[in-house]
Amino acid sequence: MSVVIGRKIFADFCGGHLKKLPTRSKIVRFGSVANNKSVNLEENAKSGIPASEHGRISAAVLKKFSERFVLENVDPPKVLQANEVLVDVQYCALNASDALLTKNMYTFEPTLPMVLGYEFVGKLIQVGEEAKGQGYKVGDKVIALNKDRYGGLAEQCIADVNDIWKVPSEVKSIDAVGLLDDYITALIALERKVSIQEEDMILINVGLSGIGLAAVDLATNVFKAQVISVSATEDGAALAREKGVLASFKYKDKTLLKQIEEIAANNDITEIFDDADGEYFKKVLSCFTNIYKNETTIKDMLRDDNFAVVLHHLSREGRVIIAGSAVTVENSDSDTQKNGFSVSGFNLRQYRKKKPESYRQAGDDILQFIDEGLIKPTCSLTVGLPKINDALDFILSRKSAGKVIINIKDR
Repeated sequence: MSVVIGRKIFADFCGGHLKKLPTRSKIVRFGSVANNKSVNLEENAKSGIPASEHGRISAAVLKKFSERFVLENVDPPKVLQANEVLVDVQYCALNASDALLTKNMYTFEPTLPMVLGYEFVGKLIQVGEEAKGQGYKVGDKVIALNKDRYGGLAEQCIADVNDIWKVPSEVKSIDAVGLLDDYITALIALERKVSIQEEDMILINVGLSGIGLAAVDLATNVFKAQVISVSATEDGAALAREKGVLASFKYKDKTLLKQIEEIAANNDITEIFDDADGEYFKKVLSCFTNIYKNETTIKDMLRDDNFAVVLHHLSREGRVIIAGSAVTVENSDSDTQKNGFSVSGFNLRQYRKKKPESYRQAGDDILQFIDEGLIKPTCSLTVGLPKINDALDFILSRKSAGKVIINIKDR
């Protein structure tokens, strides 16, 4: 039986490097207006949210690297171009790349102060002329991927019309907000080389990546493949099991190969690690599982451009595909290069610029999948805006591969 992942697959097998809450307080309805205002001010002080100011919006602002978000009132966006829309933000995902940006450990250095957050859901409150021409109107519920602009950790945010999608009426906003970034990345990366066949077997290294869980969901529930998943934690392994995988393991260096070999043997692949082909496959696998080694940094674990897919042909047993979070290769003298191959990561930000039509189509496909009930993103934590720094700590402590969602309206 073949071991395959994705209708098509993303890999550069012979060259190149891996590039890099508290709930809303109730106002006691007695006494004077002044008393009610006093209660509001006291509750705001406790939550860290400043008192409301007419004509201004609440936002979580990053002012200094490696420090906490500051909750403050800022001026709302005012200038709207023809290709832009203004979104009243309800939920915003706090992604791993946002967490890395707070530490100045991402692939670029942002200019501070800055409002982070690029994946968010809300309703349109202003629509530019070009956006109107594409059928958008005030009141539409949309999801945005503001991968160049950011700004989603605020009550209002401007987005380009080419970076928004209408949310199907039956899909809840809380489900939609954690959807597109991970699932588009996984879908495009998996579609680049190989066609998935029903009942194919797939090995996916989930790591701590939401992209890995998205790949598990797509492979299992859209393409109906048999998935073996490997995760950094038992929690991650349990989340993969919920997707319906064939087998799911927490990574253990001394037992992983035996576990994979047993699953393969049960599916008529009896010599997966034998002879030179098997040894070569072990080396390829190490490109992914080395991410669990002690020397791996938080930057390696949380980066969003290290999802890769590698295809390997076994001489007698068909082909084997490994996908998921991989280690980064920074210099040509690495062990990976000496072994005669390297792994290329997939960067959605770059792909969006190079192939905007394919990027848009992938988003349409993902929204269709969730509308049909085929997939469901995994959320590990949802908090209100006052708890955003707790959410940041949750990500940086590497507790889960699921999405972390900020409810902007929960103050």
